[in-house]
Amino acid sequence: MNVQPLHDKVLVAENSRENTTESGIVIQGAAGMGESKSGTVLAIGPDVTEVKVGDVVYLMWSKAAVVKVGDAQRVIIKQEDIVAVLES
Repeated sequence: MNVQPLHDKVLVAENSRENTTESGIVIQGAAGMGESKSGTVLAIGPDVTEVKVGDVVYLMWSKAAVVKVGDAQRVIIKQEDIVAVLES
């Protein structure tokens, strides 16, 4: 299934986070502890100018609309709610 965002919207997949310590201890319930979450841009609307497909971004997850694409959960968010692009 293909999803094409409209206007200034961006389709993002949440990146998985490492929930283990350096010594290998698994941290239960690590989500929602104030850590920033990143996502990868999967598709962009025609009015999006500041990010491109494949960019890894930080965004305001509370402003994202959750959608199901096939078997995967994704989010659609306005470009203005993306707060940073991670550069390598």
